[in-house]
Amino acid sequence: MFFRLRRYLNYVKFDRQTRRVLDTPPIQYKEAPLAIVSMVSNLDPQMYIIAVKSLYRRLGRGKIVAIVDADMPQASRDLIRRHLVQVEFVHLEDINPGKCQRGGTWERVFYCVNRSEREYVIQIDADVSCFGELGEVTSCVDQNRSFTLAEGLPKLPLAEWPAMWAANPGKHIVNTFEQRASEYADAKSRLYVRGSSGFAGFAVGAFDTRRLEEFHAEMLAIHGGRWKEWGTEQIASNYVVANSPGSLPLPHPKYSTYTGGQIPDACSALHFIGSYRFKDGVFSGLCNREFDRMSEPQ
Repeated sequence: MFFRLRRYLNYVKFDRQTRRVLDTPPIQYKEAPLAIVSMVSNLDPQMYIIAVKSLYRRLGRGKIVAIVDADMPQASRDLIRRHLVQVEFVHLEDINPGKCQRGGTWERVFYCVNRSEREYVIQIDADVSCFGELGEVTSCVDQNRSFTLAEGLPKLPLAEWPAMWAANPGKHIVNTFEQRASEYADAKSRLYVRGSSGFAGFAVGAFDTRRLEEFHAEMLAIHGGRWKEWGTEQIASNYVVANSPGSLPLPHPKYSTYTGGQIPDACSALHFIGSYRFKDGVFSGLCNREFDRMSEPQ
């Protein structure tokens, strides 16, 4: 109960600190064979608007898809539409994840892979902030290459990830997956990248839901009940991107996950996860600097 209250109050404070975004003009919507997809909780609308606006300024095109709970208030939907102009609302409950599990945001990765069979898909979390040039991202879209926010490590065969785990051991399912990655069939030819599903691009026709279902089934056989834990969807997203032809782990630290401290000068996009999302007002401060750019003519 105390966690939920603290979380709610953190969002209230963030929305108050970033309310200037409500005074910025709507995006200049432009239809394109590109879908910008996000899962948006009932606490997320203002944060989500900031994330998509910051990305759209730099991409300049694309459809906008918000995966929401069916009970999202109409006022929140209206606010989102006011700023993002044309938004396709998809109810989480209506997404069929095929033979993959329900929950843990698996519906999202299944939806992105399924939609990428007909158009490029970018998945962006509401807690991602874009504030610099995104040349690598726009190039990936133009060249139909998948990408993901990564930690500066290259794509490697699954067979090599146990050694990577040994250098960075842990008991979370994400770590355990790396520890046991060599148990996957064809581990020498299949690839993986240590990345984040918070900001990822899925190229048209690069991967399909059948292969995603096969990956899910094999990992369930290897990890049993642990494959139901939070974090397996991120593993799946990393796997999909790594095994997409010509995919790019975005250069680090230009694209980073914020874990405290000073933001590198060369950084252009940050993912503010967990306890760092509201720490010391860094996220809200970065957003406020971006609002001045949003008010400028494009």
